[in-house]
This record gives sequence, C-alpha cells and structure tokens, in this order.
Amino acid sequence: MTKAEVVAAQRAWAKYVTERNVDKLLDLYDFGTPDEPLLFKPTLADVIRLDRAGARSYFVGGDPNYPHDHGFFNRGWKRVDFQSAAGPILKAGGLGYKDMGHYTFIDGDGNAIRADYTFAYHKLDGRVLISLHHSSLMWLPPVED
Repeated sequence: MTKAEVVAAQRAWAKYVTERNVDKLLDLYDFGTPDEPLLFKPTLADVIRLDRAGARSYFVGGDPNYPHDHGFFNRGWKRVDFQSAAGPILKAGGLGYKDMGHYTFIDGDGNAIRADYTFAYHKLDGRVLISLHHSSLMWLPPVED
C-alpha cells in the first residue's frame, strides 16, 4: 500500500459522501469480525458503530436501533475537503497508514462544517480499507470579550 493509494481512498470517500452513495461508501470500510470489528465514531453521533448496519444508519438514517440518526447524507454535502495534519503516515511495522486532521463539509448553500478526523487504513485483497474512523466537531476556544 502506498500513500497515494490512501489519498485516493480519501478522495473516493469524499466523492461517495457528495454522491450520497452509501453502498460504495460502506465498501471502503473493513467491518472485520465480532472479535476485531471496525471502530467508527461518527461526527454527529454519540454511539460508536462496530458493524455495517450501524454505519449505514449514520449515513442514511431510518434504523430503529439508532433512533437519533437522521442521515448524514441528508445535509446535502456538495464538497468534502481533507486537511491532513502530517499524513497519511505509514504505521509502525509498515502494515498500514494512519491519518489525522480536519475535514470540511460544504453544503449546497455554501455552509461549512469543519470536523476533526482520525482514520486507520490497511490493504486487504488488493483494496485499501478503513479499519478505524473517529470524527468529532472541532473544539473552538471561548471568544474573549
């Protein structure tokens, strides 16, 4: 796996978010096994997801097991920009990559939401896959009077 392949996977992730293509997006994740599941903490959610159903619910909503999910795709994102802090960086042992930074989601009206992200990637059967995804809204310091 190369850094360029990881960047290509990030571009595909952003493309599938803007296209609202949940199946293609979820195919970028390795959902693993019950003993070694995907670790996914979405931006606008309080529940960590360990499986495809939980991840799908976050993006499109409608799953009664996740009643607070209203579908991240429903925000109408038109662009996603990744701003990596220093990576993607090859993980110790060289078996994958990790990346951390900020990404900005821009809707059709030009409104932007900026969030922090952490991803871990590995290659399985020739495909770069996400095995860890943590996202949270950015902390902003208080405004001084």
